Amino acid sequence: MNESEIRIQGKWYKALPRHPLVVLIIGTVLSCWLIPGISSRANNKRLQQEKMINEATDILNESLVDEERLNSMQTAFELFYKQSISDPVSRKRDQQELKRYYERTYLEFDQHAWWWHRDLEVQANLLHLPPGSIDKILRLHTGYKKSLSVSAHRIEVLAKRFLAKDYRPDDPSNAETLKHARAGLSKDVIARSGISGELARLFALPMP
Repeated sequence: MNESEIRIQGKWYKALPRHPLVVLIIGTVLSCWLIPGISSRANNKRLQQEKMINEATDILNESLVDEERLNSMQTAFELFYKQSISDPVSRKRDQQELKRYYERTYLEFDQHAWWWHRDLEVQANLLHLPPGSIDKILRLHTGYKKSLSVSAHRIEVLAKRFLAKDYRPDDPSNAETLKHARAGLSKDVIARSGISGELARLFALPMP
């Protein structure tokens, strides 16, 4: 074997990676193993992000239900107050209708307001949110419950006054009670909107 043949045979392995058959084999292996793995991870990340967005949307929607019921009860007492002044003769009948409406709406509020957010920590763990986020969620959850309790008490104060058997439409403190409740409930809803918005943001943060 001459020197030229030795050099050619000694360098065959250097040309091997460029051989069409080798390139085809490597491409097939990558297609069968690497690409599906990348695709699977991308799909899992997308599904995880969708779940987080859905949870964030649920938080905003459920908190809105609480606000609608609180506002509905407040409005009912406001309307009754005005009606009792303009039509004192129908006060007893209107008061009975208000009582039925209040009891029904407050029951709906009570069955919803204290329960929809109880599993936020569980959801945060299932979605693998960072520990720091979970701590913030717990603090915000506590603040949300406290604010709901304050608002519920404001509504109960209205019910005690306007559903009383000895309610007097001409009592000047009626308007003051409504004014105080209106201001307090407005402050409460602003605070809770900030809380629910921050909770939603924590769940909707982009995954790394």
